[in-house]
Amino acid sequence: MPRTLNVAVGRTRFPSPENPRAALELPDVAWYFHNYITSLAKWYDLGDALRQFETKVPLLALDEPLLFSAVIALSAEHQCQTTGPQIARELAAFYHGHCVRRMIQLDEKSELLTNGVALAAACLLRSYEILDEDVDPNRHLRGAYSLASCEASIAGSPPDSLLAAGFWNYLREDITFSLFEGCPLKMDVTESAAPSLADDGNDQQLHSISLILGQIINKAFRGKISAVDWQKLVDMVHTWLRELPTHVQPFSRGRSVTLSTVGELPSFWFLQDFHDQLSMLPAVNASTGITGHAADKDDLLDAYALEICGIAFTTNIPSVVVNSFGPIAYCGKFIRSEQARQEVIRRLAACKRPVGWPVERLISSLKQSWAAADHPEPRSPPFSGEAGPSPGSPASY
Repeated sequence: MPRTLNVAVGRTRFPSPENPRAALELPDVAWYFHNYITSLAKWYDLGDALRQFETKVPLLALDEPLLFSAVIALSAEHQCQTTGPQIARELAAFYHGHCVRRMIQLDEKSELLTNGVALAAACLLRSYEILDEDVDPNRHLRGAYSLASCEASIAGSPPDSLLAAGFWNYLREDITFSLFEGCPLKMDVTESAAPSLADDGNDQQLHSISLILGQIINKAFRGKISAVDWQKLVDMVHTWLRELPTHVQPFSRGRSVTLSTVGELPSFWFLQDFHDQLSMLPAVNASTGITGHAADKDDLLDAYALEICGIAFTTNIPSVVVNSFGPIAYCGKFIRSEQARQEVIRRLAACKRPVGWPVERLISSLKQSWAAADHPEPRSPPFSGEAGPSPGSPASY
């Protein structure tokens, strides 16, 4: 971990990001840069064989103050949340302020908009604001929308470009927010709105299911879904599953107690960390589901919630866990077993130290959902003078 920053207090307490290479001469700033490369970049590169947030982003940041400021701000804030030094929070705020001011000043014709630098920085700032504030302000996610929704430039970008990598990261961050808040995405996700997919490889599999999930979220959270629309979405998921290579499925799964048991949750073991994300959202079969026999909706929701939590916590890899918070926030509320609920809370609480995420918000939300499920409030009586619904008549909502 870095030492206390030995920078004289004056008009510039911390080294200016205007010259990143000069700023990196300070060992403490160099450590934060290294921390981003070795730890935080993995949050964004899950499923990206090129690992652009680990390789290309630091390389560009050496000479690009906007991207450098975003990298240092996120890394310092992560350090503050995981080990607690106050100086790290001050440094994070300093570089965050520089980055935001540069983002605001960007000209619409700036190369930083077309080469993906601005969008990558916005993705990093999104994580910064999640770590920094008690209530998710959603500012940088809204700001990133204006960058990620530029269909013409993104659709025309090579799938291995930083702009494309930024788009997929923005989309997954938008999905996470929607799963937390129960709201539609900020963009209408269609095949034409996204960069071209690679002919094969893991990128295509993860990107394809992200697009499908985005469409499901937009339909589900905008009102009722017609039977035709729902069947179309289910068919898309089933088609995706049929084309999924067998090697990305778990090589082992079960509930037996082992040295690496997940307690009350099922365990799943995969060949690669990104395979967890491909399996995070199994397809719902209306008649049998994963239980292998006829089951009602509550049984299916409970079974899938346990599976999603089991997948996330079996790996115990920070990049996988961070990317699983959205699915857990949405599906975890359907867990019915008190023992499993306590296991999820324990596992989430243990995540605070290594990843710095505000897991308290997620835990509190789950507890509220479970309390409401266990003790549903009685329906409000009709207003005075009104007759309630008669037997056999539709209730008012």
